[in-house]
Amino acid sequence: MKNFAVLSLAILLASCAGQNMQQALDKNNTSQTCPETGNCTVEIMRNTALLIEDDIEGKFYYKTERNTDFTVIRYKYVKDTNPALADAGYTEEVVFEVANSTKTLSYTGNDMQKIKMLFGVMCFCKGKAGFYKVEGGSIDYKNDKLYMALPDIVEGQKLKDITISF
Repeated sequence: MKNFAVLSLAILLASCAGQNMQQALDKNNTSQTCPETGNCTVEIMRNTALLIEDDIEGKFYYKTERNTDFTVIRYKYVKDTNPALADAGYTEEVVFEVANSTKTLSYTGNDMQKIKMLFGVMCFCKGKAGFYKVEGGSIDYKNDKLYMALPDIVEGQKLKDITISF
């Protein structure tokens, strides 16, 4: 009986160890950290790739396209504001793509561009709004948790350390 319990546990652990990130995303059960002064959402766009482009001023923006090899993950923070103030809105966003076959994810520094990570700020604030390539910080995925540590990209940045549990 003892051998049966050990064998059952070993089989269970072996089956969990092979779970890829896509399987964790399929659970549709996420929780995340969020600054206290707003609300955060996680959007998972399956079978979608990220296309990063720049405009004539060299500012980045992105588009998505259908691609069965990738999933795009967008984490968005929307600051609580007074709805009576017309231009008080403030949003930060982190977006990146991962291969659907990804089992582990661990990048730092310039390697963050291997997943095409962008950081965006949407606000009525001259010189700050727009998207920036993330070329620092780190991202790690293990044990159904995604950890992101973003570098300082803009002044007053709210999103720095993000944890998403699947």
